[in-house]
Amino acid sequence: MSQDLHPEGKRASTRHHVPVGVSVSLTLATKQSVFVNLRDVSEQGACVLRQGSLDVQEDDTVIFEARNYDAGSKVTLRSKVRWVRNTGFNTYVGLSFLNASLPQDALTRLVA
Repeated sequence: MSQDLHPEGKRASTRHHVPVGVSVSLTLATKQSVFVNLRDVSEQGACVLRQGSLDVQEDDTVIFEARNYDAGSKVTLRSKVRWVRNTGFNTYVGLSFLNASLPQDALTRLVA
């Protein structure tokens, strides 16, 4: 039986799928910074994935950072890990942004 990694019913805002190859940075609770691939994003959160394992647990606080090198801008948001799914090959992580939301212009640049 296939498990839906993104239960839409739990979301307060619409998620937008991101083109393959968009990477963002996460600073983990251990202070380690890692690059992950952005799978989908909304104003309130994101789903990221990394090949192999990722040292995160549910309820960890991490820092989500998306950069636009062409424009010289970045968005940094404190985030809470809501769920973690290991498939054997990839680790998927669901994040919700804390105390802020992703600005609409930054969201548009990520999914364009």
